[in-house]
Amino acid sequence: MVDAATFDIADLVFGRVVLVTGKGGVGKTSVCAALARLAAAQGRRVCVVEADAQRSSMDPLFGKAIGYQPTQVAPNLSVCNVTWYEAMHEWIERVVPSARIVDLILSNRLVRLFLDATPGNREVVTLSKITWLAEDYDLLVVDLPASGHATALMNSPSRTLELFEVGPLHQRSVESLEMLSRPDTHLVLVALAEEMVVNETVETWTTLHDNVPQLSVPMVILNRASRPSLSQDERTLLERLSERHASGPEGELLLAGRWEAQLEQATGRAMERLAEEIGVRVIDVPRLSQEQGSARLVQNLSAALARKSVRGLKR
Repeated sequence: MVDAATFDIADLVFGRVVLVTGKGGVGKTSVCAALARLAAAQGRRVCVVEADAQRSSMDPLFGKAIGYQPTQVAPNLSVCNVTWYEAMHEWIERVVPSARIVDLILSNRLVRLFLDATPGNREVVTLSKITWLAEDYDLLVVDLPASGHATALMNSPSRTLELFEVGPLHQRSVESLEMLSRPDTHLVLVALAEEMVVNETVETWTTLHDNVPQLSVPMVILNRASRPSLSQDERTLLERLSERHASGPEGELLLAGRWEAQLEQATGRAMERLAEEIGVRVIDVPRLSQEQGSARLVQNLSAALARKSVRGLKR
């Protein structure tokens, strides 16, 4: 069992599979890229996998076009986008020995409609490819869909086993469930210090805990956080000064100060609630400037995550 109280960023970096999800817009793709860069810096062979994204979000982060096959974007670091149709093609190739027959199967519109409509097929095929990729790298970092779709994806092997007692889907579901159950497979939730995001994060954790209890979910990364820097007396003074200087340059400066104070309070509330209701390690990383581009943002985020580790990770 994972000790949530002592779980460290290094446990992710030196794990086998890290699955990352969260509400749309929380920065989970950047977190995936940052974790992967951090692991690659430790000398681990890493692959970042986008799970069935219609269009890769990794292109601007690494400056290369990302496709189905892993593309090396830096030393020890590759990236790919596991799209369903291409994963299905590979999946059928592993079942049917003849490439010509595979092409005939997938070129038939009715067959494709059937495959697309089969319960759990899309999810199991995607997870199968992730399972196969995990055999080729030291660490797989998986950029899952947003939390609602991610929970369905994680729950798909168990649901498929209930529907199919034998056959290829049954076997692939068994393999996927074994991968999800490994002690070095972990799912990380990414959140923001916003009430709606925190609500969804708690709901996602509860759903995963209830439906996929064998999956380790030991950490929440609170992105774009503002650590408390003002005392209560300083916040009171800020409010009083704002009443006297409601406009002009002084008013604008004080407004920025009040906004920062509100962000700090929101961060404190979010960290307290997440720790209390989920009971796992909550790691906060600061808001980072995007002025120097997405690639630089990922580098800075990777360094911020390294600083949160107690084990002296290389940056």
